[in-house]
Amino acid sequence: MSYLKIPDTKKLFNGLEKSYGILYMLLLTFLVLLGTRYVSTLDYNNLFYCPGMLAADTTMRAELPVKKGTTTPPIDIVKFTSIDPALVEKGKGLYTSNCASCHGETGAGNGAAGAALNPPPRNFVDLNAQQWKIGKKITEMYVTLQEGIPNTGMASFSTIPPEDRFAILQYVHTFSPDYPRENPDDIAKLDAKYSLSQGVKAANQIPVNLAMELEILDYDTLKQDLTSVMNIVSNDNTDPGAIQFKKIVSDPNKALNSLASNMAWTESSESFQKFLSIDPINKGFKAEALRMSPEALSQVQQYLAGVFAKNRV
Repeated sequence: MSYLKIPDTKKLFNGLEKSYGILYMLLLTFLVLLGTRYVSTLDYNNLFYCPGMLAADTTMRAELPVKKGTTTPPIDIVKFTSIDPALVEKGKGLYTSNCASCHGETGAGNGAAGAALNPPPRNFVDLNAQQWKIGKKITEMYVTLQEGIPNTGMASFSTIPPEDRFAILQYVHTFSPDYPRENPDDIAKLDAKYSLSQGVKAANQIPVNLAMELEILDYDTLKQDLTSVMNIVSNDNTDPGAIQFKKIVSDPNKALNSLASNMAWTESSESFQKFLSIDPINKGFKAEALRMSPEALSQVQQYLAGVFAKNRV
């Protein structure tokens, strides 16, 4: 009678261990050779190459020349908001030198300098391609040129004369027949906002380095002038403007320093009201300043403008 012979499991496992060891060494050798061959084919110049990015602007920067501020002559806004072939032709050249680098020669928002901007430059051809923050009318786009758009690549072009800005906008409006037209109310609001029919004041222009030097030299003088203003206002208990001013300030020193930091409020009571409407508490004023009557507002503005002018602030 024959029996089934059971193999010796110990010898069997010993044989498998040897086979696995050999297979492991062969596999390891294969992987090393494969890796060596792969590494030898790498182009290290391209492996660690960082693609270049377009600069926002390739224009060489130079110090601004010293330039005395001027007042541009009054303009007829109705004339400049109505399409005029001569003005369009003038605007074409101005657009090419000031706007085409970002907005593109054809106005499609594909200029080389605008490639790195986020959000991208405005597309003047397809009016529905992007949301308009201010508006499409010439009177609305003028505001954009005057003030710029914060947190975008659109800077202010307020140094360009008003007539030239209107010329640029008239040319831009030739990119599409779908631009809306102005109405008398739009024109009146723009004129009230910037006093274009009365002439526009352009600020003095000096190089940045010179401005920094003058700021350092002028600090002590400004401090003395503000001290004089503070003494005059504090001791004046008769002028209605001085009395009203004391009622609306929480910190007179801070309020006067805030006023000295932005003298645009001296132009009119409307400018003064605009100054007060932006964060009055942080400027040293009380909330009551926003509730002044037009008469009281005018008294305070005229009084302070006179005191500041007499003390060279």
